[in-house]
Amino acid sequence: MKNYIIILLSVILNACGGGNETETKTDFSNISFTMDTVIVDPGEEIINLRGGLGTSIINSNQSRLYLWDHRAFGLDIIDLDELILTKKVPFDKEGPNGVDPNVDWMSLPDDNQILLANFQGMGIFDLNGNKLSNLKLEKDKFVGDSLLEGEIFQRKSFPIAGGSVVYGLLVNPWKSAKRSLSKVDFEAKIIKKMELPGEDELPDYVVHGKTENISTIITSEKTVQKFGNRLVLSSTGYTDLYILDLKNDSVYHVDYSPMLSAKAKKGGFPSEVNSEKHLREVIQDIHADINFQPLIWDEKNKRFYRFSFETTPTGNTDWPLFQPAEEKPLSKLFLSILDEDFNLLGESDLTELGSVPTYAFVKDGKIWYYVNVDDELGFLRMAFD
Repeated sequence: MKNYIIILLSVILNACGGGNETETKTDFSNISFTMDTVIVDPGEEIINLRGGLGTSIINSNQSRLYLWDHRAFGLDIIDLDELILTKKVPFDKEGPNGVDPNVDWMSLPDDNQILLANFQGMGIFDLNGNKLSNLKLEKDKFVGDSLLEGEIFQRKSFPIAGGSVVYGLLVNPWKSAKRSLSKVDFEAKIIKKMELPGEDELPDYVVHGKTENISTIITSEKTVQKFGNRLVLSSTGYTDLYILDLKNDSVYHVDYSPMLSAKAKKGGFPSEVNSEKHLREVIQDIHADINFQPLIWDEKNKRFYRFSFETTPTGNTDWPLFQPAEEKPLSKLFLSILDEDFNLLGESDLTELGSVPTYAFVKDGKIWYYVNVDDELGFLRMAFD
């Protein structure tokens, strides 16, 4: 186990609410972290990390990590308290319990069921691999707001109410960058698309890549996360958040302005690119600008954390075309701290960490994020002193 301490200087901010300015009680001017690395014991088994934690989900109290093994076509259940692989559950590709053709993302309706999804449909299973229900979007079988041609749920989506109601982003990934935050009731066959106030004024970007071998759409990545009775929609391109109150299906907009970084990408990217070389250059420029990560909730301290970063363009375009931004050479890394009402409390420059935390979550008051330790599943843990 590796331990070290980092002292970080941060910016002190005031939290504003209801037009009144209130000074925060917590002093973020000198933040210190104690950091250590822990490794999961797989026993006699192997945890397949070829895709990292790209297809994984953590349960409600952060005691279990569920990781999909694409090679073995099954589910790895990992105990995060004991740091051991407890079980490998095989799933069927076909038949009444089939997951065909694969798993692209997962969600948890509760701690005894799991939603396995791909771009063809979604199914809810128990933790022994038995299919409990099948959820499929069919254009002519729903009422309410129109399901556009080719629209599907983007990863991730969240089933509630026994699994028959799913919230998430509907999108046609092959034709449009437009994403609709939606509620789909598969039992009542009703679709409701949420209005996002001020969405058209946000500083987003869309780049259409049309080359001899490639047809793609490059835009900011949108993420939906569930925190209690709230869904939070965030973007890699700006700080703005949309909060959906699940109790009444109402949506409101949150806007905050960091002091250490820009609050949005500068924009100005071309709307259409016709060569692969130029497309790679544009993607490097997009990644070199500020990139905002999804929120991380700290239940113990009632705070949100959010990493943001910039990368360094290398001029080398031999890397994979769609390599994630966080895998590029790091230029700057910041941590923003928000209260439970999304007021910005403070910021820290974490560039000296050297890499962008990925698949991060908070357990027992510590920020955990994924690291590959000689092909073993590891987590780097950051504890506030």
